[in-house]
Amino acid sequence: MIEKRTFLEEDLVLDGNVIVGQEVKFWKSLTVSGRLELGKGSIVKGNVKAGSALICAAAKVLGNIETVSELVLLDGARVNVAACEGDIRVRPGCFLGSVKAGGTLELVGKVAVKRVEPLTKVIIRAEK
Repeated sequence: MIEKRTFLEEDLVLDGNVIVGQEVKFWKSLTVSGRLELGKGSIVKGNVKAGSALICAAAKVLGNIETVSELVLLDGARVNVAACEGDIRVRPGCFLGSVKAGGTLELVGKVAVKRVEPLTKVIIRAEK
């Protein structure tokens, strides 16, 4: 677990699952072997690699994010480039520059996506 409002200036590589508190700032890249939960309002200026990831509300990944099994973006999250070998679920208010899913890409409500890579299966649902 990484405490809220922490600043990390170096690349970080962690084994296992990681929970990141609110408003944590990563100035470089983050690599997690298991599940990553990126806290509300956190920012990663570099790239993110994880087994699976939950990007909480208003969190930003300014680089690329790559996951193996699953990627979930909660309301208002922003990701430059997202790639997942499995499924990607995106909640309302999110922004994605480019996205590629090996499984399905599920967009819920109003989501801004600049580019969907070829061969990505897209499901669009109304907000409930």
